[in-house]
Order: sequence, then C-alpha cells, then structure tokens
Amino acid sequence: MGIFSIVWRNFGRSARTRHPTDMPPTASTFRGLIEQDVGLCTGCKACATVCAPKAISFDEEQETGITWNFFAGQCSFCGLCVQFCPTNAITNRGKLPPVTGDQSRLRVVHEIRYQPCAGCGRPIIPIPEAALEQVYGTKLTGSEAAQRELCPECRRKEAVRHIHDAFLARGG
Repeated sequence: MGIFSIVWRNFGRSARTRHPTDMPPTASTFRGLIEQDVGLCTGCKACATVCAPKAISFDEEQETGITWNFFAGQCSFCGLCVQFCPTNAITNRGKLPPVTGDQSRLRVVHEIRYQPCAGCGRPIIPIPEAALEQVYGTKLTGSEAAQRELCPECRRKEAVRHIHDAFLARGG
C-alpha cells in the first residue's frame, strides 16, 4: 500500500529532473577530470600503472613520439594519477566531465614528441626543465641543462668523464 501513497502524492507535482546546466554544486573534495600538460610529461607511464580502471594508456608505436590516451568514460576520478605523476604533468581542478552521448568528447589524446639526444642522436624524451627546477629548487646551470638533453647512456658517459677529469685535476 506504501507505493500507491507515494504515487498519489507525486501525481499532481511537476517533474523534478535537473537540466545539465542546473546541476547542484560539487563538493570541495571532488577531484574531477584530469588535465595533462604535454610539456611536463616524460612518458614514464606512472599514471597508467596506477590507473585501476585503465582510463590512461600509452601507445609507443609512432616513430615521432609516444601517445598519451585518456578516456573519461572509464575514469573513477580517484586522483592516483595526479598523486603519482613525478613531474606534475597531470592535474585535476574539480571539472565535471561533459554530459554527452558522443564518446569521442570523453577522449583526450596527446603526443609526447621525441627529441634527438645531444650526444648520440638517439630519440629521447628529455626531463622537463621545470620539473628539474622543482626538484633542485633553483634554476639549472649550463651543465645541468645540457645533461637534460642526453640519453641515459650518454649522461652516464658524461658523468664518468667529469669524475675522470676531477681525479686528473686533483692528482696532477
């Protein structure tokens, strides 16, 4: 009998469905959609590793760079990708996903382009200068900025050369 009383009370009322532009305010703790700054991304894949619903993925089959893919339709808005991004390339500002039936509006694709290593020419994605400045707490010097443009192998060789030169200068 309870259901009939609810139906009878609601029978004379107007519809209470909200329009997408008339949504209630979101909570201050709502993380929302993520945004990626391609200039800070190194393609380390930490975001894809911690993304449980697999909303973030990488495609490395291009010769010009790697592709970062995000699908908001799978995102649980947990914020782990933001938390674990070492260069702060991923942020979230509480933005709501678009209300749409078009799945393509929920996809974001960015290409992180390779650059040639300054030593050997091998394609690399250098660590962003802004990220290194954040780690060191100061502007990079000339040699630090130059090492940023090297692949790991050339960076290792450069470090060995610096150590070798330091021992020769001290001994002789």
